[in-house]
Amino acid sequence: MFMKRLITATTLATTLLFGGMVFADQSYPDMTGKWNTKSYSHHHENKGFLNVSDANGKWVVTEQQGRFFHGERTYTNRSDKKTYTEGFSGVISKDGKRIYLVDHDEDLLFGDILDDGSIELIIMDDGGNDDISRIGVLEIEKAK
Repeated sequence: MFMKRLITATTLATTLLFGGMVFADQSYPDMTGKWNTKSYSHHHENKGFLNVSDANGKWVVTEQQGRFFHGERTYTNRSDKKTYTEGFSGVISKDGKRIYLVDHDEDLLFGDILDDGSIELIIMDDGGNDDISRIGVLEIEKAK
């Protein structure tokens, strides 16, 4: 009788332990806070290639709920020297390794969360609304 109870208790404990791992909530990277653009490069339909080693973009993720987050990004356009602030919304992939963003004006961004916690983003603008198409890559890192 003792052995039967021991086996039942062990089986139940194992099921709860490992079964709980399968059904536990996925934890996602904490995106909230301030981020800085480390680098930015792109190809522009009319202006060609551009590499910016001193990119000055600032990102602030104001809220996150599970996989979803939103905030604002601020950057200075090198062509017209104006500073722009745009809202964005994003989602983290189910495996926690990629992010997808849409800014609230025109750009789509797809990125990889790198091992060091920085994020490499591919930014695309199809040139709609009488704009010029471009594709670029930028890397952001959480402010310290």
